[in-house]
Amino acid sequence: MDANSSGMFVPTVETSRLTYFLDSLVANRHYVMFVGNTGTGKTAIMMNKLHSMDPEAVAYTTINMNSFSDAPSLQVMMEQPLEKKSGVRYGPPGSRRLVYFIDDMNMPFVDKYDTQSAIELARQMVDYRGWYDKVKILLKEIMNCQYAACMNPTAGSFNITPRMQRHFVTFAVQMPTPEIVRSIYFQIMDGHLTTGGFDGDVTKMSGKLVDATIELHRLVMNNFLPSAVKFHYQFNLRETSNIVGGMCRMVKDVYRQPAQVARLWVHECERVFRDRMVNDTDMAKFDEFRASVTKKYFEDLGLAAVEERPLLFTSFMQASADDTPLYAQVPGYEALKKALEDKLNEYNETNAVMDLVLFQQAMEHVTRISRIIDLPRGNAMLVGVGGSGKQSLARLAAYISGYDVFQIAVSSTYGVADFKENLLSLYTKAGAKGQPVVFLMTDNQIVKEQFLVFINDLLSTGIVADLFTQEDKDTFVNAVRNEVKATGQLDTAENCWDFFINKVRRYLHVVLCFSPVGDKFRIRARQFPALVNCTQLDWFHGWPAEALLSVAQRFLADVPNVAMDLRGRMAHYMAQAHQYVSEASQQYIESFRRYNYTTPKSYLELIALYKTLLAQKRAELQAAKERLQNGVEKIAQASAQVADLQQNLREEQIVVEEKKAQTDALIHSIGKEKAVVDEAVESSREDEEAASKLQNEVQAFQEECTRDLAAAEHVIADAEAALNSLDKGSLGELKSFGSPAVEVVQVVAACMTLTASGGKIPKDLTWAAGKKYMGNVDAFLKSLLNFDKDNVPENCVAAVEKEYISNPNFNVEFIKNKSSAAAGLCGWVVNICKYFRIYQVVAPKRAALAEANRKLETANKKLTGIRAKVKELNDRVAALEQSFMKATEDKNVAIAQAEKTGRKAQLADRLVNGLSGENKRWGQTIKKMEVTGGKLIGDVLLAAAFVSYAGPFNMLLRNQLVEQRWRPDLIERSIPMTDGIKPLDLLTDDTARAKWANEGLPIDPLSVENGAIITNASRWPLMIDPQLQGIKWIKNREEANGLVIVQQSQPKYIDKVIHCIENGLPLLFENLPIDIDAVMDPVLGKSTVKRGRNTIMKIGDAEVEYDPKFRLYLQTKLANPHYKPEIAAQTTLVNFCVTEKGLEDQLLALVVDHERPDLQEQAAALVRQLAEYTITLKELEDSLLFRLANAQGDILEDIELIENLEETKRTAVEIEEKVKQAKITEVSISKAREVYRPVASRGSQVYFLIDNLNALDRVYHYSMANYVAILKKGMDTTPGGKDESNVAQAERLGEEVDLERRVELLVETTCYVIFNYVAQGLFERHKLIVATQLCMAVLRSKGELQRDKFEFLLRGPKEMGVDNPLTEWVSESVWGSVQALKELEDYASLPDDLVGSSKRWKEWMELERPEDEPLPGDWKRMPEFDRLLLFRALRPDRLTAAMRKFVTNMIGAKYVTSQPYDLERSFQDSAPGTPILMFLSPGVDVAGSVESLGSKLGVTSDAGRYVSVSLGQGQEPIAMNALTNAHKNGGWVLLQNIHLTIDWTSGPLEKRIDKLAEGAHADFRLFLSAEPPPALERGLPISLLQNSIKLTNEPPEGLRPNLRRAYNQFNEEILESCAKQAEFRTIIFALCYFHAALLERKKFGVGNLPGATSGIGWNMNYPFNTGDLLCCGQCAVNYLENNVKVPWDDLRYIFGEIMYGGHIVEDWDRRLANAYLFNYFNEGLLEGLEMFPSFMAPPNSLNHRQVLEYIDETMPQETPVAFGLHPNAEIGFKLREAETFCNSLVQLQPRESGGEGGMSKEEKAKMVLDDLGDRLPEQFDMEDIRSRVDEVTPYVMVAIQVQYQHN
Repeated sequence: MDANSSGMFVPTVETSRLTYFLDSLVANRHYVMFVGNTGTGKTAIMMNKLHSMDPEAVAYTTINMNSFSDAPSLQVMMEQPLEKKSGVRYGPPGSRRLVYFIDDMNMPFVDKYDTQSAIELARQMVDYRGWYDKVKILLKEIMNCQYAACMNPTAGSFNITPRMQRHFVTFAVQMPTPEIVRSIYFQIMDGHLTTGGFDGDVTKMSGKLVDATIELHRLVMNNFLPSAVKFHYQFNLRETSNIVGGMCRMVKDVYRQPAQVARLWVHECERVFRDRMVNDTDMAKFDEFRASVTKKYFEDLGLAAVEERPLLFTSFMQASADDTPLYAQVPGYEALKKALEDKLNEYNETNAVMDLVLFQQAMEHVTRISRIIDLPRGNAMLVGVGGSGKQSLARLAAYISGYDVFQIAVSSTYGVADFKENLLSLYTKAGAKGQPVVFLMTDNQIVKEQFLVFINDLLSTGIVADLFTQEDKDTFVNAVRNEVKATGQLDTAENCWDFFINKVRRYLHVVLCFSPVGDKFRIRARQFPALVNCTQLDWFHGWPAEALLSVAQRFLADVPNVAMDLRGRMAHYMAQAHQYVSEASQQYIESFRRYNYTTPKSYLELIALYKTLLAQKRAELQAAKERLQNGVEKIAQASAQVADLQQNLREEQIVVEEKKAQTDALIHSIGKEKAVVDEAVESSREDEEAASKLQNEVQAFQEECTRDLAAAEHVIADAEAALNSLDKGSLGELKSFGSPAVEVVQVVAACMTLTASGGKIPKDLTWAAGKKYMGNVDAFLKSLLNFDKDNVPENCVAAVEKEYISNPNFNVEFIKNKSSAAAGLCGWVVNICKYFRIYQVVAPKRAALAEANRKLETANKKLTGIRAKVKELNDRVAALEQSFMKATEDKNVAIAQAEKTGRKAQLADRLVNGLSGENKRWGQTIKKMEVTGGKLIGDVLLAAAFVSYAGPFNMLLRNQLVEQRWRPDLIERSIPMTDGIKPLDLLTDDTARAKWANEGLPIDPLSVENGAIITNASRWPLMIDPQLQGIKWIKNREEANGLVIVQQSQPKYIDKVIHCIENGLPLLFENLPIDIDAVMDPVLGKSTVKRGRNTIMKIGDAEVEYDPKFRLYLQTKLANPHYKPEIAAQTTLVNFCVTEKGLEDQLLALVVDHERPDLQEQAAALVRQLAEYTITLKELEDSLLFRLANAQGDILEDIELIENLEETKRTAVEIEEKVKQAKITEVSISKAREVYRPVASRGSQVYFLIDNLNALDRVYHYSMANYVAILKKGMDTTPGGKDESNVAQAERLGEEVDLERRVELLVETTCYVIFNYVAQGLFERHKLIVATQLCMAVLRSKGELQRDKFEFLLRGPKEMGVDNPLTEWVSESVWGSVQALKELEDYASLPDDLVGSSKRWKEWMELERPEDEPLPGDWKRMPEFDRLLLFRALRPDRLTAAMRKFVTNMIGAKYVTSQPYDLERSFQDSAPGTPILMFLSPGVDVAGSVESLGSKLGVTSDAGRYVSVSLGQGQEPIAMNALTNAHKNGGWVLLQNIHLTIDWTSGPLEKRIDKLAEGAHADFRLFLSAEPPPALERGLPISLLQNSIKLTNEPPEGLRPNLRRAYNQFNEEILESCAKQAEFRTIIFALCYFHAALLERKKFGVGNLPGATSGIGWNMNYPFNTGDLLCCGQCAVNYLENNVKVPWDDLRYIFGEIMYGGHIVEDWDRRLANAYLFNYFNEGLLEGLEMFPSFMAPPNSLNHRQVLEYIDETMPQETPVAFGLHPNAEIGFKLREAETFCNSLVQLQPRESGGEGGMSKEEKAKMVLDDLGDRLPEQFDMEDIRSRVDEVTPYVMVAIQVQYQHN
């Protein structure tokens, strides 16, 4: 088989037969279908026929169906080969016929209406000769077309609609017989060996090789059967072909010996079969089969030689003389490792570096992948958990083969169009250019399931539908045209296209990397068969111990300061620790139904974390040690200096005394000289004082003159400025005025007056004189500028001031309006006058100043002489004083030195004594650190394992791993570690814990461990946080750092991610779903590359600069998420699910805060105080060491340092004392708080009960916040407290009760309030179950519940096969239960007592209500719980009734009494952020109840405060607008039927409800209604369910509750509305009873319900509802009003045929309803009818309330007789009810705190199988069985065959 052999077709007798029929049927235009399992050759036979037809007469097109095939996509594909003929007629080109070959016809998805739209469209062409144009809505007539089809009945929908099937002639295609198979492959094998020139011994092996292959294939096919997990165990001729194909890769130059050929055969069989196996068991089983076949056929060749390992064949280690790769055996692992490492080094030189450890398993995988992709059409499916190395090894294999690798880059917008574009580029590369390429794709990159449609087509046929345009096809055809010609074929378009597709399939190799975890792989393989059928599988199993060890040794090699032998033990420990976690993960799923995965990648992360953490801890330890050593050294230095300082001090005291004597002598000499100088100075003092006084006077006078002149300066400046404003033009303009304003004339007159020569003022001051005065304008202006302002005649100034300036209008501003030039002159005049008046004062002062200066000069001359003499004397004194200063300085220096020495001695003493405690402690700590340093290797190993692996586990398994696995293993391997070390000892300290507590992290051990894991993990943390405790801590912790919060459902959230990465901001992903977008993969995996100095992360098609300060936190609200192994490998899963004990402590704080806020405040303050003390103590010690370490120079000279050290020490001592006192206070407060623990304990129990309720139904989800709010409400409504304002009036006690009683009341009230809150949202069938579970939880907490008895109650085991002596009245099933029950200690005598007291037991067993009667004999004295076991065994049909009574006696009747639907009561618990979700039931009018409540509270649509939106297509924007408006402005919004728009509900609505409380108006309320989605459809969003108050409004269980509910639909007003009240009241009661009976009868069995075993109640299910009842009531009113007598016939007809009868479609059901009506509605009703034995209709004189009382008081216990049935009619449904009840209880049993309870599907199936297995005998007695068979029906025949097989 060469490169072209994949298209080989070998005819056989069977194929010839089928081809004969095909020839005839296709030629006569009949439709043909082949049906057969995969690999039987259906498609090959059909394609061979289609290829052989005359292309000029018949064309064909192939259509591959898959689960995504639908009518629109199929129509596009079917129209592609057609052309328009005329009008609406279409057909194939020319006159040819077209055959549509539809492969895998049954693969399209079957929708909820049980149709396959693609097949229905195809059927239209058969039945209507065409299909519709969807645009023009016209039928396109399709001509000259027909169908041929194939389908596999074991895949897809198993069958197709008969309306399509009937058109086909259907043939079954069977697997060929062994003889035919041998004939086919013998010809191929023998042909290869004969024509290949092999030696004779080798050539003779053809028969053996083929026979061995066929026999091994048969063994594998018969023993390895497909299952839900091993769905890919489908073995057919493809596997045989692959083995033979591998054998045909032999060449004579390599395979000279038969043993070599046998070894190749073994290798190929292992590659084809063994590589598919999913576990070691299957591989071992296959090895047995393969070894037996090998022995049978090749024993003569020497089994040792054939079986010798390693057994690997590759084509990259050996080549022929012309460099052709040869498929040859690998000489050994060392040679293979060297070859692969060389290739890896080459790869790393030109590509992103892959740091791979090529251990044995990895090398084997490389050879397997290389083997697959070396083959033409070789496509690989690599299956393994994420992080197994699939992609890396595939890249290496592709590089070795010389292929390029292509991988899609998923971005936030990547979609089908992008994928098609990438595929087209691959087709171009492989087909047009002939470049071999590997298309590497992981399941995580399949962001759209439609991608698999293209992958499936690519793998199966190479032709991808809807990928190529006609232009693309033409381009590709032209690209290969020359190559087609070179092969000798005609270059027709069809031949070129086929050649191109074959070339693509030869050069394009698809390598898929899928994870086997979860259902996705199985579902995808079923929906897209080519994923398994057209690929060769390589299953990546977990790394073996050798691989783990090899990897650890490789990466630990560069850890410094570790001995070689120790490094080896560390590697062994890491490998073992990883395996321990794998075992713990298995235990986790088995015991707690929670998933965790260990992957090779997580193991590599462990090693990397260890190296990082070890280096970090070593550095921290060394730094801390150096700080302490520095502190100790400084103290030691101070201590050593004390003695030296004392000696220096004594010597320095002598020097001080000498210096003092010298100084005293100098003082005496200076005194004498000083007296002479003082006398001279005294004599000159008077002259000095006189001169000084004179000087002061002159100076003061001068300053006064200067000030006066300064005042005049600005006046002159203003005058000059006024003149400067003038120019020739303005003056000329002024002069040209003929008759100016009076003020202008006055200005000019004033100028004339001021400038009058000699003070002679002109008499003529008129305007004419003024114009003359101004004369030459330039000269006039110049005269003003040069005006002698100091010598103006006083009379001129006085005249101007009097005549002009005194005028109010003589000012610049006023005159400027008349003339700007006049204004300038005015300003000049005003300022000249001002200057004159100032100058008048200054002039005399100037003269006086000149005289004073002259006198001063004379005095100064005299003073100078005197000063010269005094200076001479002072100089003499100064010289003496200089000597004195020098002596004094020397003396002071000596004194200072002595004081300094004394001070240093004192400081040294203070330092040594003050820090003596620290000195001792630091010294001890240093010694410990020296020891710790050597033990860090083991300590960090334990801590790294804890951080890497412990996060997902609960407290139990974490402790088990640390205490029983990891630490003992460290000890056993003698790895140095600290005795009793715990991970937290190394990962955190008291200070860090205190800070976490202040940030809001709970202080329970689990939360503290989670904090340590998050802060130390190298991978991003993913918090499993249903109670939102982790996210609260993260928000508080990172808020100050600019935390950004996003949700994956947000549009364009990736932009925020990129922003945070670039800017180093913390990012929180909240409320993550199970699947994380593939675009986030690089972020989760921290996939970065270095580019120069920058670190780059590629996100989609964007390259982002990575800031190392970036931090990512991930959080999910899901309580038990099942994340893929890839996610577990990329992130650190951290389980924040609250534990029962942790929640109890939190609730205790809540309860104490409510009851004793003072006590809780003290406790909270104490916790804060202790945290602050802890932090402060650490900071103080750090401060001490920091100061000592950073002290510059001599530490004993730094007084501030010493004082600070002393202050620090004093503070630390005070705080230590406070800590001791706080500890004592803590004990007393704790003791006082413990009184309230029973309340918290019950609250915690109840929380975990309701947290597990989703095991009953997935709508039962509750948030911690809502739970706490209801708990607080329960405490508020508890009587007997200080404040009873919130307590119902009837329950108030009016006084405070004692503490013990108060706690009892709190437990009772809070428990019931919470239960009632939950019960209002429970379906009726679950209420007793939940009450029972609560009751059992209470008993368990009291220690009153025995586990073995409770297990019997739940499981109801049976021990069959024991002789039953009481067969007359004890069934075999009951006797089996009795035998199982006797195994319990208290019931050992039960079987004997049943026989001995059979009369009494029989009487009890036959009682209608045995739960109300005492048990026979001493059994009546049994505890009440123990009696339940007797009901479980003897009367299981009465178990629920007995349980109801038991619960009533244990915790109260109110827990088993259904509360009526009351929206108003539930409304009180709602808030703007808490919506009310109402589940729809038949006849429930949600809108009516909301509107009714709104009307009562004044919230109506008329007032614009109420909006109701019924959701459906196109209503989403309207609903969101209404919600947004009411949220902002207040009002109510009702969104009905949110289950109909599940995408919108799970997207925008869920997101909005998550943030509903933010910014909501106080009057805003949101109401929602929905039907609980069926099990197979998408559920409502969990967060929506958690945040809502859930309400149900179902008919209650029981005839009496239903009768009460029905009668409550009417009120006294309605009953009084009819004129014939007596008749109307009686009819209404009978109608309500009829309604209740119809509803309650359903419990006896409805025939057409899924899983129904009885139709005693009804043959079909009918939605009778309260609407029917009310309509009937209204009809009764109308008919009574309009008739004299009661028209019974009319009423019965209206009720039975129209109102209720309108629902009924089955004749016998209609007859039943009419029978009820004939019995209840007749004249006897008015006279007092007995509704059923012992229950009469109430008198018609009773009012509404009295009738309800009558029902409660007189209605007897319900029996089947009340429905007209035999008393035994209820046994069947009661038995089913009991089994359902017990199975539900089993599901609710808590296994893990905070997780989801309930049994998995596998556990349920296993329980049933185990039970059946226990009942089956070891061997069936076939003779006895056959003797009892009367008629051998098909069922009996199958049963007998199965029994034979069992034997």
